[in-house]
Amino acid sequence: MRLSILSFFSFIILCGNVSAQNFYDQNTIQKIEIQFTQPNWDYQLDTAKSGAEGYIMAASVTINGVYFDSVGVKYKGNSSYNPTYNKNPLHIELDGYKNQSYLGIKDIKLGNNYADPSMIREVLGYDILKNYMHCPEANFAKVYINGVYHGVYSNAESIGKKFYAKHYYSSGNTAIKCNPIVNPSSNTKSNLKYFTTGDSSNYFNFYDFVKIIICIKIIPTITTLLFGI
Repeated sequence: MRLSILSFFSFIILCGNVSAQNFYDQNTIQKIEIQFTQPNWDYQLDTAKSGAEGYIMAASVTINGVYFDSVGVKYKGNSSYNPTYNKNPLHIELDGYKNQSYLGIKDIKLGNNYADPSMIREVLGYDILKNYMHCPEANFAKVYINGVYHGVYSNAESIGKKFYAKHYYSSGNTAIKCNPIVNPSSNTKSNLKYFTTGDSSNYFNFYDFVKIIICIKIIPTITTLLFGI
């Protein structure tokens, strides 16, 4: 009986550890292995970067030993991307061609630590900022492409519907996201500057519209729960 009880509690602890796994845990480095069948995959990614979709299909992506086939992969970034780089930032879309996810995560954003010799700026920055505002979780990942090690990348949570639902309790309505451009200056960057001439098209290069909650929508619900009105 004693052995059974100990086994039971061991099972509970084990299950707790499994359920507590976090793809963005800063105490662990993720391992991501991408396998392309295209011999010119880098050229195809560079070419797709300038297209509307941007993705090409990877034969497989393996995350910490978990295998996924038929996965969308593309280069991302603006100033951090360059076709001459050996290490470009990556966006992996696990459900690009099939309905699949890793620990509930479908979008994986990998930064190449551009212009950061320390390689910790993005992860450290988010770790500090989360004490003061809503921001993505982030850690590090080792990335292999076709068996070749490409280095350590920053692994930051995607700012999308799941992020909005977690932080703002909904994924509807509209928000504005800054869209940085190559080599921004004081006159050519998304700094919320008002343009006194022209029309709204002057803002198109600097901002993207994304989905987010308008917080006032949930206020009546909260009022009802708290005060019954």
